[in-house]
Amino acid sequence: MSNDNDQPAPDSSPVDPDSLGFVEPQEDLDAKATEAPEPEGQDLPPVEAPSAAFLLQLFMIPMIIVAIVVTVWLMFSWLAHLGSDPRDLVRDLGSLNKSSWQKAWTLSNLLRDPENDELKDDQELAGELIRVLEKELENGSFDPARIRLRIFLSHCLGEFRLQSNIPTLVKAATLERDLAEVDVRLAALESLAKLTQNVGPEKVRGETDLLDSLLSISQIREDNPTLQHRNEIRSVAAYTLGVLGGPQALDRLAQMTLDSYTNSRFNAATGLARHGDPRAVNVLLQMLNPDDPTVVAGEKTAESEINKRSLVIRNGIRAVEIFSQKGTGKGLEELLLALEHIESTELPVTIKLQAKETLLKIR
Repeated sequence: MSNDNDQPAPDSSPVDPDSLGFVEPQEDLDAKATEAPEPEGQDLPPVEAPSAAFLLQLFMIPMIIVAIVVTVWLMFSWLAHLGSDPRDLVRDLGSLNKSSWQKAWTLSNLLRDPENDELKDDQELAGELIRVLEKELENGSFDPARIRLRIFLSHCLGEFRLQSNIPTLVKAATLERDLAEVDVRLAALESLAKLTQNVGPEKVRGETDLLDSLLSISQIREDNPTLQHRNEIRSVAAYTLGVLGGPQALDRLAQMTLDSYTNSRFNAATGLARHGDPRAVNVLLQMLNPDDPTVVAGEKTAESEINKRSLVIRNGIRAVEIFSQKGTGKGLEELLLALEHIESTELPVTIKLQAKETLLKIR
């Protein structure tokens, strides 16, 4: 047995408090915290009200920039307006420089713009156009650019409501010293039709030179296969006669319903229908017939045949509607049956809808 004297003596070496999990008192921790160094950095500046200079930079400078941009835009618009005076544009056309066609395009837009309707009665502007066209016709150049200029001038003169434009347009429609002028004649005839509508057919019928010229042009016949495009002059003359109206014009159109050139025949019938003349009926029935081979005679491709037939039928439908409003009713029932037949064909839906709408309007 062991006794108390046999027990080992306690170790007298110092004890490490960390090895025993010793925790320092809270007071000591707080003391150490107060002794820790402050984090690096500076204090934030005090909040101050914005100064007048700062507000000036924030708002006024952007406003000044916007004002400059708006001023520049207005200046350019003003300069552009200065360069779009119709009379100045016409005076510069004859030079045919690099900017001529841009000016021509601008003038064309001005004349067609409804907001510039007063230009259609502007004698001075029309006079400037006549002066330039007369000079071009007198010079007789066949240069393509000069031909295009004559075409453009002719179209412009047709936009007016002035009978004073008629003599120059008649001259352009009858003058042909070279095949290059065929397109000028066509443009002049189209413009005479439009001018007649603008002025009023009843007023224009007193222009004997106009009627005589149209009757003469409607007699033009080209048998040369390589020059068949000249027959289009006769066709457009028929259209213009239809717009003009009057006994002589309608009698000539009645003769032209037997024309060998299909476009002449169709324009003649459309012109007669415009005045309710029953002599249009037979050709209108031909125009409305989707199986008539003469409608597309001379077309070289299947696509052109489809386009030509669609155009002719559409024009025929419109002619029937006008005829029903102006005519006595003679031959109308046959035309209505033709419209009913269109609804049951394989034609495009838009054409069939047009035929149906016209039937509803008439009946």
